Amino acid sequence: MTNETTMLQDERRRHDRLGKRSSLLYRGFEDIAKDKRAQRGELCDFSGGGVRFLANQELNKGSQLILELDFVGWQEDGDEWTQTGNPADHGTLKAIGEVMWCSKNNALPPRHEVGVRFTGRIR
Repeated sequence: MTNETTMLQDERRRHDRLGKRSSLLYRGFEDIAKDKRAQRGELCDFSGGGVRFLANQELNKGSQLILELDFVGWQEDGDEWTQTGNPADHGTLKAIGEVMWCSKNNALPPRHEVGVRFTGRIR
């Protein structure tokens, strides 16, 4: 990615990104009808507008996902999230998202880096 591309992407961002390494669960809308289990991904970072994570498979741009993110040390209060720092506090965010991009990551084993924009929330 060129510096110009990075600058353009940064300018489009409306939300600050927070680095957070943890796991998340995801599955496509079509997987629900097929009764397929959710896949585990590795969360790289997140913001109020979406997430970036590593997946073991390629995901098509424009596909819709159901995401489940667990946050240790956070509490949910209505629509607000508060970082408490207390490991006993645990919040789970369930969201709907659209795959905006997917690129191969040459880590061992090879994985795919995925950018997802939140489109809704599941309560």
